[in-house]
Amino acid sequence: MSVAIALLCQVGSPWGIVAPDTNHANLRGAHAAEQGTASCPTDEQRLPLSAFNIYRGETHAHSVYTWSHGAHRADGGGALKTDWDQQSYRNHQGPPGKYFERAKAQGFDFFVITDHSQEKPLQPVDPQRNAAWLDTLAAAEQSTDDKFIAMAGFEYSRNPPFDADRTGTGHINAINVAEYVNAEHMSIPEFYNWLTRAAPVGGEGCVVASFNHPGRTQFQDWAYLDDDIIELVAMFELRTVYRGPPRWAAYVRALNRGWKVSPISVTDSHGYWHLENIPPLTYVLAPELTKAALTRAMRQRRTYTSWAGQRNTQVDLKYSVNGYVMGSTLNEPTTLEFYVQITTHPDDPGQGVRRIQVLRNHPTDLDGVQVAAEAFFDGNETEIMWTTTIDDSVSRYFLLRVYHNSDMQDGVFNEHGSTYAAPVWTGR
Repeated sequence: MSVAIALLCQVGSPWGIVAPDTNHANLRGAHAAEQGTASCPTDEQRLPLSAFNIYRGETHAHSVYTWSHGAHRADGGGALKTDWDQQSYRNHQGPPGKYFERAKAQGFDFFVITDHSQEKPLQPVDPQRNAAWLDTLAAAEQSTDDKFIAMAGFEYSRNPPFDADRTGTGHINAINVAEYVNAEHMSIPEFYNWLTRAAPVGGEGCVVASFNHPGRTQFQDWAYLDDDIIELVAMFELRTVYRGPPRWAAYVRALNRGWKVSPISVTDSHGYWHLENIPPLTYVLAPELTKAALTRAMRQRRTYTSWAGQRNTQVDLKYSVNGYVMGSTLNEPTTLEFYVQITTHPDDPGQGVRRIQVLRNHPTDLDGVQVAAEAFFDGNETEIMWTTTIDDSVSRYFLLRVYHNSDMQDGVFNEHGSTYAAPVWTGR
């Protein structure tokens, strides 16, 4: 009897683990040496903006396999709620397949399940036989079709007191990985090394990682950079919607420390409510809706985030610099020609564009940026095309920030705006 079926047969089995469909292809992927970073060779930086579609989704959500806390628990981490439906998962929280089903119904283009890998359902750590992990992989494969991409990953959660070697704490999502590890037994530099060897699920697409809800000096103040890990940790959670304003100080410091990360926003959902009441706030530019194309776009940092206007945010944004699409690394140019396209939803006046800024790294302050160029608009247009040229021979990156009608009150802009697009890096 398989582990998954054995767990299902236990009386009162709490996690609702579903036996994987063994008729599907090998989900675990080839050896990392064959299927690691070499599986993402295609360089799409010079494709025209018209080659990219915009897809919206979620990269950070938890199923009931994050068993210790969530919407199925009273007060977030106590006893199970009395109305929690363990059998059909109508209420609060369910296994990965139920999440993918609901995300598809809500119109998401893609959705990633990233349960905490130290949770009880995922113990012992055995990617070949652990029932919860295999169910997550199988649910992602079975939920994917030509209109919706479901993906599996996990959240590496390095928390006190598991930092005896003082290498730092923090949470990182590993997306589209065939295996998983427990952060309680692996330091941050060890995890980075593991990521460079990790294989994608089924050998398809790219392994990609994101910094989760970081503080200003998280991850040992953004230490342990090298070329390999910079290529893998490509995204940064600028906003976790239930935790207040953007994590701007942390993002700027990470960029100024040398990380090449593009902005995303997530719900970090631990229940159905966020999934069904908050629109997808992460946007990805990819040529087509496939796992290979999406994960390659994430690895190449073609992401942006927007929470402009009311609840139904839909801001379409593309930009290029010297013909290179957002997220690209250039070859040390001294003149940078920006071309920006923004379309906002006509039914929501709050999304109208009022200001576009190009920001660059501060030359001496690790916590600062400078405004390299900006333009103001009346907020009445639903389509904006803006160009600007910047002469600069020293900056390391340029970042796009947009303010909308909803970012103004009594004629005054708020501090942060509500749309951020991936930087371009100059190669310096």
